[in-house]
Amino acid sequence: MTLNEVIKIVNGKTKLNSNEEIKRIKTDTRKIEKGDVFIALKGKNYDGNSFVEEAIKKGAIACITEYEKNDRCIKVDSTIKSLFALGNYIRNKYNIPLVAITGSNGKTTTKDLLYNVLSTRYNVLKNEGNKNNIIGVSETLFKLNSNHDIVVMEFGSNHIGEIRQLSLMCNPTLAIITNIGSSHIGHFKNKKNIFKEKTSIIDGMYNKKLIVNGDDKYLKKLKGIRCGLNKKNDLIAYNIEEYIDYISFNIYLDKEYKIVFNNPGVHFINNILLVIKTGLYYNISIEDIIESINNYTLTNMRMNIVRNGSNTIINDCYNSSLESLSAGINYLKNINQEKILVIGDILELGKHSKKIHKKINRILKKLNNKEVFTIGEYSKYINGKHFKTVDDFIKYIKLFSIQNKYIYIKGSRRINLDKFYDYIK
Repeated sequence: MTLNEVIKIVNGKTKLNSNEEIKRIKTDTRKIEKGDVFIALKGKNYDGNSFVEEAIKKGAIACITEYEKNDRCIKVDSTIKSLFALGNYIRNKYNIPLVAITGSNGKTTTKDLLYNVLSTRYNVLKNEGNKNNIIGVSETLFKLNSNHDIVVMEFGSNHIGEIRQLSLMCNPTLAIITNIGSSHIGHFKNKKNIFKEKTSIIDGMYNKKLIVNGDDKYLKKLKGIRCGLNKKNDLIAYNIEEYIDYISFNIYLDKEYKIVFNNPGVHFINNILLVIKTGLYYNISIEDIIESINNYTLTNMRMNIVRNGSNTIINDCYNSSLESLSAGINYLKNINQEKILVIGDILELGKHSKKIHKKINRILKKLNNKEVFTIGEYSKYINGKHFKTVDDFIKYIKLFSIQNKYIYIKGSRRINLDKFYDYIK
């Protein structure tokens, strides 16, 4: 893409006039290299326009800004709209499949597992980590080139309209919806609005090809391929067996196949089924799919099991929701050993915070042989010994010798329970 093409795409005003090929498009001046174009984004706590001079010093050939600061600037009405326009231009420059994944829980696991499956045959581009908003998704699109065969993109949202915007930018050829849960319900008010937000993923699609969790009471109403444990689904898991370190189940295609997932938790089964169906849709053999699933390891701080002396630690503190915490507690029912649960706040629940945290008590009642510690503001509504901060809890727990315990750590990212994990491991 040339500089003049960029100017045209963003409808910018500038003194620049050059057919020079740009190297990359960046939104972070720390990553600027010679030949890049810098987009000066504005947020609540930052203004990229303050870093225009720095970007130019580092080698940016132009800066897309809302203020004309110098001759290297391309002035636009909105830098975020420019980001969208450039992302959409690059996506449509390459006529390849793009799989978009959304849902309240399980997006990243589904994305990473699908990436592994599709990579057995294709050169796949995916958004890394949790870069699932318009900045992260567009930055991923900026990496797209003629060597890629397919894109796997996770879409996240914490406000109405975000998924639709991402869909209109990416124009997915296939969409996966994992479930409708209570994550970010403080922003959406209720699950009906969450359902509306997640299903807006189809707004930028041309063929509206959907693969969904057919066990979800909201998603099972949609037209598309349904996967789950319910016998009405198109792909069904049965003969489910759960062990401390892994799960297994069967599916039937042309014959019966056994799937082994070397990570604990039956709540992963629906996500695995979505990946299997998508892999088959893109002509990956079931044998290659099964091998990829068998070799997959969960990303950091998601049900990661670490054995430290006589203790077993389950690090599940990447983030939290009612649904994922419930799944973790249900997993612990299979453990006969004494258990320590360190539970932090579930954030972004708004007016539902107290009610949802109280719900956890009903689930905990079914778990025997346990000791519960809670950390944060709202976790005080969970029955257990409560601490305001993780640092307070660590000071307390240092007074005791912990041996022969199963230690489960779960909370929203901002509670910083990884501090306790670093201490205990």
